[in-house]
Formats: sequence, structure tokens, C-alpha cells
Amino acid sequence: GVNQTVQGNVAVRGTANHENFQYYKIEVGPGGNPGDQQWTVVGQLHYGPVNGGVLETLNSGAYPPGTYTLRLVVVDQTGNFPQPCQVTISIQR
Repeated sequence: GVNQTVQGNVAVRGTANHENFQYYKIEVGPGGNPGDQQWTVVGQLHYGPVNGGVLETLNSGAYPPGTYTLRLVVVDQTGNFPQPCQVTISIQR
């Protein structure tokens, strides 16, 4: 959830679907408003839609403590994507 403090392996849950679905990805970036070049993919690309389930598992131990933003990007068959859904989290040890 928004502004959650997390540690260890964290299940990222939600819905990733689109009428012309191609794939989705979960990305993480430093701080509350990462720049375009600061996002990295968590895990891998996912080629099946998810409705109200686990989208990815974040290994928060791979990141230094601090504030991060997670975002869900759903890409359609034309390579376009609607506005990503994102939340800010705090990683602690």
C-alpha cells in the first residue's frame, strides 16, 4: 500500500490487465519521484494478465534502506501503455 514500510520479500499485489494486453512489469525507482532514467525492472516481464493477485515479489534486501517508488506498467499490443500506477514505500532493515 501507499507509504508502507517494508522489509524482506514483499508480495506486490494488484491487477494488471488491458483489453489489448501484451505484458506488464513492476519497476522500482529511488525516492518519491524518480526520473525517467532511474527506473529498474523488478523480476521479469509478465506475459499473462493478473486480476487481484500477486504481480511480483520485491526482495527489499537488495536495496539500501530509504524511500522508493514502485510502479506497475501494463503494455498493450501496440507498445503503448496507460499512465502507470505507482506507490511510494519505505524500505528498512
